[in-house]
This record gives sequence, structure tokens and C-alpha cells, in this order.
Amino acid sequence: MSRPSIRRRLAVIAAAAVTVVAVSVGLLAWLALSQTLIRQVDRELQVMSHGPLPNLSAEAAATIPATPLDGDKEMRLQLRYPDGTRATVPHGTEPLPWSADDQAVAGGAKDSAVYTISTDDGRYRILTIRGNQGQTIQLARSLASTDGSLQRFGTVTATLILGAAAAAAFAGHVVARAGLRPIRQLTEAATHVAETRDLSSPIPTDGQDEVAQLGQAFNHMLDRLGDAQRQQRELIEDAAHELRTPMASLRTNVEFLIHAGDRLDKTDRTELLTDLDRQSVELAQLVGNLVDLARSRTVDEPATTIDLTDLAAEAVDLAEAHFPQTAYTLHAAQPVTVLAQPGALQRAVVNLLDNAAKFSRAGQTVDVHVEQRTTTSGEYADISIADRAPTIPADQRERIFQRFYRLDDARAVPGSGLGLAIVQQTATAHGGTVTVFARPGGGNVFTLTIRASPPTTT
Repeated sequence: MSRPSIRRRLAVIAAAAVTVVAVSVGLLAWLALSQTLIRQVDRELQVMSHGPLPNLSAEAAATIPATPLDGDKEMRLQLRYPDGTRATVPHGTEPLPWSADDQAVAGGAKDSAVYTISTDDGRYRILTIRGNQGQTIQLARSLASTDGSLQRFGTVTATLILGAAAAAAFAGHVVARAGLRPIRQLTEAATHVAETRDLSSPIPTDGQDEVAQLGQAFNHMLDRLGDAQRQQRELIEDAAHELRTPMASLRTNVEFLIHAGDRLDKTDRTELLTDLDRQSVELAQLVGNLVDLARSRTVDEPATTIDLTDLAAEAVDLAEAHFPQTAYTLHAAQPVTVLAQPGALQRAVVNLLDNAAKFSRAGQTVDVHVEQRTTTSGEYADISIADRAPTIPADQRERIFQRFYRLDDARAVPGSGLGLAIVQQTATAHGGTVTVFARPGGGNVFTLTIRASPPTTT
């Protein structure tokens, strides 16, 4: 069985809440009215008990006319004397009950007794007192008018409660419909995105309430998804463009080797196979870098607290394995603690180290500096890689971080043109930057900057 809609549930909740409150208030009002009316009857009985009744004898009671006491059987009077004589007014009515409280008043244990009884003629409120001639006097007043007033009040209250519940249900339905309008827009937008994959239609949001914040969060998610979709499309287009040339060259060489391989001399055949091997290695590197670039956008590696100096040392070891002809020198005065994604950050540092070795002459030393600095906006950690490669022109220093962009002098060097793009993407993911400037004496200094976290103390 399907659950009712939120709108219907809110209407039911509103109606139930108003009903509970109204019933509680109505019940308290009914009890208060009942007590007020009973106290009014008691005051009337007390007033009557202060008249000539305490001195009333049995003979005098017999002379009391039926009217007005028998009017609608509203008032009744009963006297009991120590000798057993009993007088009832109006005459011929059923005697009033004799309770333990009445006996206590007759015996002098109590001055008076007040209680309510139910008879065949209805409910009565009884006041019992002692007379001046030793008699016990019971004054009874019918509660028919009181019960009638309470019944009419209860009917009116019940009608008001039902009306309030209906009004609350209607109001809850209207309010829920208005309040859930942004939710409906969210649903329609999500359905539209699922059906059309169009991420360019934001949801209109007004105000700063929780629903508006939900809409703003949804719009932010759409923007992020749109950016990811656009970047993915651009990456695929750029990758297809960059792969076209090496794939065509590789295919041409393979076809040439298939059709003319037996007619080639040993030297030409060796050169062709060497060229194929180089092209396959470059193609494998390009695919690997593409995978790294795509993974860094889609894989949410958990951030952990790491020592940036240790990470730089591990990156240096990897770079030395890639370029054993290059010397790396690590300069780190003290441990630098950061909160980062270790895998992504290490790949970025290795890319910078490989890039420095690739474009430097053999035997050159690449200096790696790890330091922490304090600014007005907080603590930052820097990894700087200083090489002796040809100095990058100032007007090209921002463009080299674009995907597949390569300087004219670098086109002859094997590479995919993605290493620095991966570095910049990693820096952005960590809320940092990557910059390059000319090194005094020749070369370049690449600096990867991320926000540092304070070291934990135990």
C-alpha cells in the first residue's frame, strides 16, 4: 500500500493537532462550567438554609403548599426528627436517600454535607444541615437545568471542534500546497534533468528558508554537474584530437611493416620497429595521463592529515626511478602538516619533478623545497621545484597548464601535454594554486601551494 502524499499528511497532522488542542480546551471549559454551575446551586441552597428552615417543625412543614416547590420537580425538602418523624415536600414525592454523610450530620459529627445523587427523576444536588429542633434538614435542588446547559455547551463545543478540525485540514492543505511548491519544482527539475540531461535550467528560489536553501543547493549541484559534463565533453574532444595523430602514425607504420616488411633491410626494419615502440610508449603515457586526469575529477579520495615533507621524499624516489640521469635535492627544514588527498597530491608532485627532468640537460640538479609560511589569510604550504630547463616565456606561463598545450621547443620531447593540467587540477581541488616564474641564472621554479592544517597534538 502506497503512503499518502506529504500534502495530505500535513493536512491530517494539522487537523489532528487542532482537534487535540480544541478537545482539550473544550473539555477544560466544560469542566470549568460544570463546577461553576454546581457552585451556583450550592450557594442557592446555602441561602435557603439560612432562612426559617432550621426552626421548621413537622406540622409546619405539612402546611407548605406544593407550589412552587413542585415546579418541574426542581426543589425538594425533607426533614427527619429524632423521634423518627419524617416530612417530605412536595407531599407525596419519593423520600430522598439517606446517606452516611446525612447520618454524620444527624449525629453531630459534621455540621453539613453537600453531595450529588441520581434518581429516577434526574440528578439532584443535596445540602444536609441540622435544625434548631434537633431535626435533620435535606435541601435538594434538581440539576436538570444545569445538565441541560452543559449538554448545550457540549454540543456547541463539539460543533466548533469539528469546524476547527475541518478548517485546519483545509488550511493545512493550502499551506502545504504553497509550502511544497518549491519541492514540486525540484521534482519537476530532477525529472527534466533525468529525461533530457539538460543541466542548464536552474530552479527559481525566493527567500532564505529551508526550502529555498534546498533549491539553492540543488542549483549548485546542477552547476557542478554542468561543469563536470562540460569538462568531460571538452576532455573527450581534446583527447580525440590528440589521439588522432599518434594513432594515424602508428597505424601507418604498422601497415607499412605488414606490406613491405619483407622487402626492408635490417637497418630500416630496426628503425621502424624502434619508432613503433616509441609511439606505443607515448600512446600508453597519453592514455595513462588521460585516465589520471579523468580519475581526479570523478574519484573522491578521502583527505587525510599527512606530512608534506615525507610525501615530497616519496615523490623524489619515484622521479629518480623515471629519470636516473637527473639528481634531485630535497630541502625541508621541518615537517609540514597538511590536510590533503595523498594519492592525487603525490601524482601532481611527481608530474612536476618529471617535467623538470624531462626538459633539463642530463646531469642537472633539480632542487625541491618544502616550506610553510604564514600570511594574513592563514597558514600555507609550498612545494617548489627549481630546474635548469629553458626559461618559459612570461606570456606562456599561464597557457602551459592547459590540456595538451605544449611550447614549440617542447614538441620534440616525448609527452602528452597533460602533466601540468593534472597539477593545476589537483591544486584547485585542494583550494590552492600552481605558479611558475623564471629562476635566477636560468631555468624555472614551479610552486604548488595548498592550505596547511595545524599539526595535531596529543
